[in-house]
Amino acid sequence: STTPNFQAMARPLPARTARRMNRRREMRSASIAWPSAAVWTARASLMVRPCFQQDLETVQLIYAHHVLTGTGTFEIEPPSLEEITARWSEIVERGWSFLVACPTHDLTRVLGFAYARPFRDRAAYAKTFESSVYIAPTSQRQGVGQALMADLLATLRTDGVREVLAVIGDSENAASIGLHAKVGFTHVGVLKGVGEKFGRTLDVVLMQRRLAPKS
Repeated sequence: STTPNFQAMARPLPARTARRMNRRREMRSASIAWPSAAVWTARASLMVRPCFQQDLETVQLIYAHHVLTGTGTFEIEPPSLEEITARWSEIVERGWSFLVACPTHDLTRVLGFAYARPFRDRAAYAKTFESSVYIAPTSQRQGVGQALMADLLATLRTDGVREVLAVIGDSENAASIGLHAKVGFTHVGVLKGVGEKFGRTLDVVLMQRRLAPKS
């Protein structure tokens, strides 16, 4: 089958955002942790690209699964497609990154998504972003999360971001904690018992990654 023309299908993005997203993402040893040979093999079958509006139905379904079955997010009710669209619109219209991963043989099939936004709105936090990543249940442990995070970190570094935070629900969330450790995040703290879901009191794990300045 022919490759879909995503630029023609997509809602137009601001020119600044489009230019930045179209730049080639290069992983450099000074800033991004180099993946293992196994991950490189997985990455050969994956493509990370910007998220377009037609992807949001799948994004909503993936996130709803995590809301309903997991403790990685503290939302209790899955947001509607309209709410997910509003969140996506705010991110891309302000020039921030919202990415999806697809198999190279089917660029319309979304396996996972990741995005980043400022940790706080105050000007002093301008170079500190918070990242989020969610993978479809049938695509976990296949290198999708690492591929998304590698491209997200490379984009943030290009944009001049210095610090990236991961706010991970549940101290027993080994998969998310392990993924962030693989891409260079370090454990910086735990907020004890700040959440409650499925009848459990839950911690929040804080992890942090410093990005080297662009050379």
